[in-house]
Amino acid sequence: MSKIVNNSGKNKGIANLKPFKKGQSGNPKGRPVGARDRRTVIWEAMKRIAEKKGMTPEEVEEAIQVAGIEKATKGSFLHFAEISNGLYGKIVDNLDIKSGGKSLAELISMANVSGKRKRSKTTGEVQD
Repeated sequence: MSKIVNNSGKNKGIANLKPFKKGQSGNPKGRPVGARDRRTVIWEAMKRIAEKKGMTPEEVEEAIQVAGIEKATKGSFLHFAEISNGLYGKIVDNLDIKSGGKSLAELISMANVSGKRKRSKTTGEVQD
């Protein structure tokens, strides 16, 4: 595990992290007994709605999907994105900012070193 050291003091805690010992869990107590995951909560809500409307939970789920598709066809990007992500998977945005194998931080550092100009001590203006 690599340590991130930040002299500005913003991320002091990261440098203090220690990896777990082999075979040791980061959450030894695990999930609390009786805790429900999101899927279970949603399915139980659909079952309650289905009982009230005289439908099956599957019919409620289909009605929700139809409503989302209808909103997407009327221009709702949020609904379109959810449907698209469900069908094709979320698009991964890989943005690699490098130049000549150097990272953006290295380029900025190089620019600061090579681009230093003299500033007036009285006014702070750049002098050529």
